[in-house]
Amino acid sequence: MESAVHLLTILIAAWVFGHLAEAVKIPAAVGQVLAGVVAAVAGGYMPENAVWLYGIAADPAVHAVGEAGIIMLLLYAGIEMRPTDIAQHEKQAFAVAIGGVAVPLALGFVLAWVYLPDSDARSAQAFVVGVALSISAIAVAAKVFMDFGLMHHTIGQVSIAAAVIDDIIGLILLGIVTELITKGAPPDAMALAAMLGKVAVFFIVTWAIGHFLYQRLWAMLHRVHMPGLRIMTLLAVALVYGLFAEWLGLHFILGPFMAGLYFEPKRVGRAAYNSIDRTVNSVTKGVLGPVFFASIGLTVDLSALIEVPGFLAALVVVAIIGKLVGCALPAYLANGHNPRDAIAIGIGMSGRGAVELFIVSIAAEAGLFTIGNGVHPILSNMYSALVLTAVITTALTPILLRVALSHRRVADSNPSEGHSP
Repeated sequence: MESAVHLLTILIAAWVFGHLAEAVKIPAAVGQVLAGVVAAVAGGYMPENAVWLYGIAADPAVHAVGEAGIIMLLLYAGIEMRPTDIAQHEKQAFAVAIGGVAVPLALGFVLAWVYLPDSDARSAQAFVVGVALSISAIAVAAKVFMDFGLMHHTIGQVSIAAAVIDDIIGLILLGIVTELITKGAPPDAMALAAMLGKVAVFFIVTWAIGHFLYQRLWAMLHRVHMPGLRIMTLLAVALVYGLFAEWLGLHFILGPFMAGLYFEPKRVGRAAYNSIDRTVNSVTKGVLGPVFFASIGLTVDLSALIEVPGFLAALVVVAIIGKLVGCALPAYLANGHNPRDAIAIGIGMSGRGAVELFIVSIAAEAGLFTIGNGVHPILSNMYSALVLTAVITTALTPILLRVALSHRRVADSNPSEGHSP
């Protein structure tokens, strides 16, 4: 009963805050994140009989629906893209992903090293901060570029492909972080080779299924007349791929993206594609997407904002500048993007999400921020600061992207100026 009330509350709050944000020319996703923040803060002050808000931030049902939102966002991103889009932009995407990991990782490490107290754990702590800042959220990037109508534009395609590569690199870095925490040393060459091998196996298997079996599977489904069979089958493939990714030690969210990527009109039929595309679009944008962004806001812990505001501000600045420089410069050099489009790619990669929160949670649960003078204000508020950084960058991404793309809207309104497809 309480979970149903909490879900209703967060849905209404996300809808209201999203529409208020749009009314003042701010993207709806920002309002939806703010809805979660307000609900989390208000819920902490409510008495137990205020069922609609009390305990909402910790309600597993709300977070489960938010996770379903991640799945649908990635599935829809895959549906909207094509394997040829990935292949066409793979060099640019790889360059953007490498820069988008290396620069914020280095800047985050240096920033943390400057602020953290001297101890034997200082290097590991600083490395975790760098890794956390190096992650881009595929779901956040996908939703932002959907809202701006850029999923079929080079900007969106390069950014989404780079975010996928970025996430894979992040998972490898997560393995290094885990080894550092548990064993006090990074993994050896054999362990790193095994990680890369698992990544290769996942993409080879999903490519083979999509390339050779998808068309046959959907041809069989066309002969069966059962309501909802096609969308149910696509969701089943997405979940199986996700479980396969987890079994290999990768992240579940890679599965839905790959399931959608090979769901092309030429493989499944134009009628089936259009029907499922509309259904997934409506469910994602109307229900699950808003709950996902609100659930990011629900994770907020404001202690760092009060205790170490300077460090928090530095983290946010480094997180944004790191992605901006690390992604925009390779985008500009590798593909000849004009400077503002390259900046848009860097901004689009700036949002953080589930993977960063996962890494921070692992480090916190392992006690990494409580050793080596854990009473130090920076360390005692590190978890809060990194979570707030994820929330703030997620909220700022669509706002900054709107500014970066203002020239494109002018060009769109003036056909004589035009722009590259």
